[in-house]
Amino acid sequence: MIGSEAAHTGVHKVCRRFLELAQDILVVGLGLVLFALMGRTVVGLTPELFEPLLNFRHVIAEVLFVLVMVEVLRLLIVYLQEHRVAVDFMVELGIVSTLREIVLRGVTDLDWKLVMALSIFLLALGAVLRYGGLRQRGLSIQEPQV
Repeated sequence: MIGSEAAHTGVHKVCRRFLELAQDILVVGLGLVLFALMGRTVVGLTPELFEPLLNFRHVIAEVLFVLVMVEVLRLLIVYLQEHRVAVDFMVELGIVSTLREIVLRGVTDLDWKLVMALSIFLLALGAVLRYGGLRQRGLSIQEPQV
C-alpha cells in the first residue's frame, strides 16, 4: 500500500476544487458589482461637472473613490490569478483610502493630533510598501502567456 492514496484524499481534492470554484464565482461577482458601482459613480458625477458652481471637494472625493474601487478590482484580479491576497495592493489601497477620507473631511477641518496620526500612518504604510520587501524591483504584473 506504499505510494497509494488514502480513500479520503480524493474527497478532499473534490471538496477543495468545489470550494475554489465557489470562491472564484464570488470574486467574479464582486468584480461585476465593483464595475457597476464605478459606472454609477461616473454617471452620477457627469452632471455635476456642468453645474455653474462646482463642488470641487466632492468631485475629487468621487474620483478618489473610483480609484479605490480600481485598486480593489486589481486585488480581485490578482486573487483570481494566484489564489492569494496581494499585500502590496492592500497597502496601496490603505494609502488611497486614507487620502480620500482626508480630502472628504478637509485637512484644515481636522484636529492637529489627527493630522499627525494620519501622517504617521501614511508614512508607515509608505515605508512598508517601499522597504518591506512586498514587491520585487523591476517586476510588474504581466499577462499570463497562453
